[in-house]
Amino acid sequence: MQSLLAAVSKDVDRLSAFYSEHILPYLARKSKATYIAAAIASFVTYQVYKMSHIPRNLRHIPAVPYWSYMRSVFSGTTQDARRDMIYSVLSKSPNGLYLKPSRGGWSVGVVGPQALRTVFLRKGIYTPINCIALSLHSNPNLIPQDDYPKSRALVTDKTFLVAKLIGGQNIISLNGSPWKKHRMIANPAFHRHMPVKLFGNLCEMMMDKFESESDGLSHVNVPALMQSNVGSRFTLDVIGQAGFGYDFESLENPDNEKVHIYNSIMEGLKNPLFFFFPFLERHFLWAFPNRRQQHENCDTLHQLFKSVIDNKRRVLVEQKEHNEDPEKDLLTLMLEAGEDDPSQALSVEELQENLTIFFIAGHDTTSNALSFALYLLAMNPDIQEKARREVLEVIGDGADMVHPTETQISQLKYIYMIMKETLRIHPPLQSSQLRVTEEDTELAGTVIPKGARLQADIFLAQHNPAVWKNPEEFRPERFAPGGENEENAKKGLAWAPFGNGARQCIGMNFSLAEQRVVLAMLLRKFTWSLPENSIHKDHLIFAPGMGLVNAKDLYLSFEKRF
Repeated sequence: MQSLLAAVSKDVDRLSAFYSEHILPYLARKSKATYIAAAIASFVTYQVYKMSHIPRNLRHIPAVPYWSYMRSVFSGTTQDARRDMIYSVLSKSPNGLYLKPSRGGWSVGVVGPQALRTVFLRKGIYTPINCIALSLHSNPNLIPQDDYPKSRALVTDKTFLVAKLIGGQNIISLNGSPWKKHRMIANPAFHRHMPVKLFGNLCEMMMDKFESESDGLSHVNVPALMQSNVGSRFTLDVIGQAGFGYDFESLENPDNEKVHIYNSIMEGLKNPLFFFFPFLERHFLWAFPNRRQQHENCDTLHQLFKSVIDNKRRVLVEQKEHNEDPEKDLLTLMLEAGEDDPSQALSVEELQENLTIFFIAGHDTTSNALSFALYLLAMNPDIQEKARREVLEVIGDGADMVHPTETQISQLKYIYMIMKETLRIHPPLQSSQLRVTEEDTELAGTVIPKGARLQADIFLAQHNPAVWKNPEEFRPERFAPGGENEENAKKGLAWAPFGNGARQCIGMNFSLAEQRVVLAMLLRKFTWSLPENSIHKDHLIFAPGMGLVNAKDLYLSFEKRF
């Protein structure tokens, strides 16, 4: 009780000082403008004060110090330092749960393998698609309802940039039967032969651009391939052609306006100010011109996606007129949904939002994952050489350009281990989407009240020293048959860069196939290393921001093998 009173006293002192230094001087001027400014300041102060205090029904869970945590985020403290802060709190938690400041309040961070498995895999009551309570045996349409469904609080209010971008009527945001409808429509596109020929063609074009847009010398020194403009454009063209049948022509156009608009929005989503204090965006957007521009860019991006959808409709009409029946891509499947059963059709809003989701997932996450893999291979030349030997054994050596086949990439077992270990050390997303408890429940022996927000901390779970041996060491053999990963699976869930369970990322296999093709082709043509003056010579330094994780100013030195 004394410690709680001391904490409250400190907060009161902070608020008193703020009031004395910033609000009272305005009030002394006694003008209408100063009263408005004072009212705004008071409102903001109250909102911050409210969010900094842990709800009473969550105070039994160890919590990170609010102000220390926020200071670390806004000051650009390294991820390692923030991780150490959290692990000091987790040491007091017997089940891998802790409290952390999150978007608009506190959330329960889930790190322990048993608790993590429960969040992703446990199913509660069964809910029928038609929302009538029927038994599972009498109705085959009954589907399992998550005990911890995705939180929709911040994806339905379009005053927030994140909600405006992805919305609430899509495969990521929905729960229950509406989610199942979207998943069933998209499933066929991701459960068939991977477009490895397309991956190879675009990778060859990317490598040509990689050289032509650098100094043209045999020793190429450019921004890390997959984080450079070229790498981002490559992944954009892949998802455009493979998923939507649309060529964004990003590789051909270095100054692609579509990419610039999209990057502006993604930078806005990483801004910690609006991430932690969403009320600023809801009530004071007028005070942030850059944020307003990002909202306008979002409207522009939606118009782009609308044109992609319209273009696909025209193509489908032409194909029917000519009796053509090519393999159906993701957008085709979404457009044709409901032809036999109108109740399964997707609205224009649902189409556009799903297009946005797959655009983001197929663009940023894959390019970041490949960037991290290239860095780790540069830091570990022995592992890079071992991977190269596997590629040459499977695909063959030589100066000619060879595209791996689907059979060949399935034989790249060590490359697959490298990718999984890369995703363990550097998952593209630090945390999963927020989930919410529908009722009072128990998680790993801890009472979690109804309405509490849960978030799987992927980065921390995959670096947990209580689970992984020497977790900071890059060791692909962890994922060999019978290796450490299989042993950890007996304890719960310790590796989940794509999530797990029914809500696991639908594009996981697509991304992994794309990564295998790119790494194989790069290993066959180049060797690479970290420049001596690199800021990353001791460990990877991340760019500031929330959400998607990417490295700061990462440069690698590439050299042709032939």
